[in-house]
Amino acid sequence: MQKIIPTIYFYLLSAVGMVLIIIGLFNSTHYIVGVTAYDKYPLGYSPESRCEFTPKPVLLEGQTEVESSPEDLQKSKDECLKSVEEERRNKKVDDLEKSITFTAIGLLVFGAHFYFARRRE
Repeated sequence: MQKIIPTIYFYLLSAVGMVLIIIGLFNSTHYIVGVTAYDKYPLGYSPESRCEFTPKPVLLEGQTEVESSPEDLQKSKDECLKSVEEERRNKKVDDLEKSITFTAIGLLVFGAHFYFARRRE
């Protein structure tokens, strides 16, 4: 009875390590497909559409219409597109980081616990 509890513990943590490896491999596949299959790394939604509609500033008291020049509108759209590209780069780095982290931690947890589980038998 005393030997079965540590064995269950080691096998249970080996299973947790295996789950982390599977999640890491799934994230790696998602990252590789995102990098190779698309011109731009996918964000999961259409962020460029938010740049089509520029926000209207709040009118001051007594003002009836907002004066916006075409240059100002183009400038705000360019800034919006730059922020979308920055968001795209950040998501790409985050996805790579997640895939490496899950895989590495899963390998460490699985390797250490499965080794000791097999050794206890």
